Amino acid sequence: MNNSDKIETKKNTSKGDTVHTYCNQCENYTNHQVITDYCKSEITDYTVNFKADYQIVKCSGCDTVSYRSFYSFSEYQNIDDDGTWEERFPVSKTRMEKNFEHLPSVLSQIYKEVIIAYNNGSFLLCAAGIRAILEGVCKNENITGKNLKEKIENLYEHRFVSQQHKNILHSLRFLGNAALHELQEPIKKEIEAALDIIEHIIESLYEIVKKGELIKKDNGVLKKEV
Repeated sequence: MNNSDKIETKKNTSKGDTVHTYCNQCENYTNHQVITDYCKSEITDYTVNFKADYQIVKCSGCDTVSYRSFYSFSEYQNIDDDGTWEERFPVSKTRMEKNFEHLPSVLSQIYKEVIIAYNNGSFLLCAAGIRAILEGVCKNENITGKNLKEKIENLYEHRFVSQQHKNILHSLRFLGNAALHELQEPIKKEIEAALDIIEHIIESLYEIVKKGELIKKDNGVLKKEV
């Protein structure tokens, strides 16, 4: 830091303010009141502005108290980004884990870790985990191939997925390749779409099939319980 750089610290600059953020208890975005805060701001020779506001906030819906760090950085400002972001503790569970009752335990563990990575904003790890789920599905179904591309093709050949699903799975493969081989972090919208797809595949391959087996049949005709 240069001698001319200026750092200021203040207390309770945002106390009493209302912020709209995620509440794990309500499982939704709600208004929160800032109970207390400690603000640190920095201005450099180059008029680069950085501000960090460390806050204790309380949900206006359920009264749950949590910690929030709110940052703003002038160098991050552009057409698509206002240069602000937040961190929360406990981590905001903006995406809830789905309860897959029939998913094999190894795949279930990977899926849980992928959701944790997403909620922590670790999108690179999330993309790698989604690829691992794909590899795991192929292994669980005894689908072989020298690489994931061939395995996805063989999933289609063995009628585990449709032509449309096969093409979509290849897009997940590309996403995983970019993350693992090129260290290219996907954007949030890409990861959200990828999670929607992988959850749909899990539902199709494991949940619906198992639930279908619970329906009693008699010579191909559904039996009605009375």
